[in-house]
Amino acid sequence: MEEQVEAYLNYLKLEREEPGLNFLQRLIQHHLSCVPYETFSKFHYFREGIYIPPFETFVEHLWEKGWGGTCFTLNINFARLLRGLGFQCSFVRVVPGHVALMVLLNEKKLYVDVGYGSPIMKPVELEAKRRHVLHGFGEDIIFTQLEPGRYEIDRRSNGKSFVKKTIEWLPLTEDDLKEDIRASYLDDNANQTMRRVTAVRFNGRECYYLRDRSLKIMNYRNIRELHMRDFARWKDTIGEVYKIGEDALLETIQFLNERGIRLFSP
Repeated sequence: MEEQVEAYLNYLKLEREEPGLNFLQRLIQHHLSCVPYETFSKFHYFREGIYIPPFETFVEHLWEKGWGGTCFTLNINFARLLRGLGFQCSFVRVVPGHVALMVLLNEKKLYVDVGYGSPIMKPVELEAKRRHVLHGFGEDIIFTQLEPGRYEIDRRSNGKSFVKKTIEWLPLTEDDLKEDIRASYLDDNANQTMRRVTAVRFNGRECYYLRDRSLKIMNYRNIRELHMRDFARWKDTIGEVYKIGEDALLETIQFLNERGIRLFSP
């Protein structure tokens, strides 16, 4: 475990420190920059019959394949890292279909999320006030208390809401999430995560958002969109932006083809 913690930290380009707010914030920021939200590995783990990779496997795939994961893989393994560094943390359910972390630090409960593909670049002390607003890459993230123990998280672009979820502010264990994790892997057309390619990475002042063959490059001023009509360009672009190799891309193409979804013509 100790060896994997050091390898994970090295991948994030950080050194070990005592648990503290500043260190936690840098861990979050570096994680969002270095570790992508992506579905390539999700399709691979599904084929292997693995829902959440063990910590050792997750760290190994970071270094060897550039893989991150989707919300459960990212936040569960980030929690394992935090605990290895001496932080106290639990999971919180975010409905529908998401999970985040509750980190207890200096007697304060902090909301942490590195698995939403969104610029939540710092811990949020939800209980400190009724409403919190974060900004980044053309997006507003608004946390609003609905009632004690329940908060709405509303993501908006250009003033328009595009996804809302509800945070159930109650500490959970990984075992408590077994059914949530299983549901996230349902191989069904209603589960859109299992039917499309998604990847998000934050790099300095830019956010790279991939959806199937379209890559949006967003900064604080504008949005550019790149449409990739052939596999070679798609492969090269994903390799450059997300550092993910061809094997994972071919596995993804095959996975989707088997379900009647063709990104590229034969």
